[in-house]
Amino acid sequence: MTGLFPLELRVIVVVAVLGRPETEWISSVKEKKATRYPGVFRLDQTTYWIRAKVVDPRTGLHKEIDRVLEGVTAHEAAQTRDRLINEIKDAVERAQKQRVGEFARSWLESKALKLDPTTVRTYADALENHILPALGDYYYDVLTPADVQKWIDESMRRGWTSEKRGSKRKNKAARRAYSSDTVKGWFRVFRTMTRDAMATLNLQRDPTLRISVPDDAGDPDEANALSPEQLASFLSAMRENYPQHYALVVLLAYTGLRFCHASALHWSDWNEAKRVLRVSRKQVRGKVGSVTRKKQAVKEYPVEPELAEILRDHRRRMLKEQAPGLSKGLMFPSKVGTYRTPNTLDIAWARCLALANIEKRFTPHGLRYTFTDLVRRANVDAVVRRALTGHVTEEMQRHYSTVGIDEKRAAIAGVMRLVPPITPTSPNEGGVKGGVLPENEGSSSERAG
Repeated sequence: MTGLFPLELRVIVVVAVLGRPETEWISSVKEKKATRYPGVFRLDQTTYWIRAKVVDPRTGLHKEIDRVLEGVTAHEAAQTRDRLINEIKDAVERAQKQRVGEFARSWLESKALKLDPTTVRTYADALENHILPALGDYYYDVLTPADVQKWIDESMRRGWTSEKRGSKRKNKAARRAYSSDTVKGWFRVFRTMTRDAMATLNLQRDPTLRISVPDDAGDPDEANALSPEQLASFLSAMRENYPQHYALVVLLAYTGLRFCHASALHWSDWNEAKRVLRVSRKQVRGKVGSVTRKKQAVKEYPVEPELAEILRDHRRRMLKEQAPGLSKGLMFPSKVGTYRTPNTLDIAWARCLALANIEKRFTPHGLRYTFTDLVRRANVDAVVRRALTGHVTEEMQRHYSTVGIDEKRAAIAGVMRLVPPITPTSPNEGGVKGGVLPENEGSSSERAG
């Protein structure tokens, strides 16, 4: 008895599949089964039957190889048998012997089912454009910290090249260095993937240990935030030179909202009677979704009279110009009436920083950091600060849910006392297409439509 069935019965099954007379095949096997290759049986001049039993190292159980090969020689049949045996024996070793690039593809596919799409895109960009070009060809089990440190150092030295804005000459390019925070972001992605690879591939060492990222050439303590005086100058420059962006920038500065939440606001989200702005959605590159737990936002923000007047003036301007996106009810639409992306502020942002004599790096997200600094300067209670910024876990969020709108309103008022916003002196007069906008009549959504 061999396997589950006698040898003769197994031969009959093979013969039946090939469509030859059973007696002829059985006789052929009995006469010619002995070859100079173990486990290889000749059925005719170009047909061989290979058999073997191998212990699967992953399960400890026997695994059987039983195949009929046509159009081969005895030597080729023996080679095929050896290859199949080695594939089973070396399954664990081959699983461990993976290149960084090979593992990255399967790792990213698994993350796509669990993480926010924006996070997955961040991982994909870091891997495809920065990590794999340098480390993708290395086998993970022989990758060393020296290889990773070399990649980090070269990334900091090499930087990137881009054409200067407004330049018509293609060869006029600016050489820029990556910031320390940018490179640290790529390294965090690689480190997260490597920790998973250690468990999956049973790696014996972690190549991400004792890796250092050099600090930027500038002041390492220079934060992505503005002082009250700098913020006042920046907002003044924005109002005078780019009024179409002013309302959005002021809202970001005086609420601490993330861009993905502020740019998704509709006029119907603003309750003027209660002086409250409701945040119920986010948008990333036009894809709209609900507010996630990972990037939380406070459901209600108080709107102080100064900010309310800025928003009303922004709405009057939209009505006067019949701005695209008005019919959709978008509070801050793009030029073509869609949801905005952060780069719509790039030109205005750089110009206003220059006009305000702000030379350090400052991004739109820096307004969130600036707001956090301002509420602290305004001596706002720590509990209220957390309730305004949304930087809390689910458990802490329940704990701080007792913070009332009156406390939040007092905090916003305190911030505005530090940096009073520039409000319109008088409403725009005339030229409003689609009807006159009354000051105290109709809902927000009716005015926006």
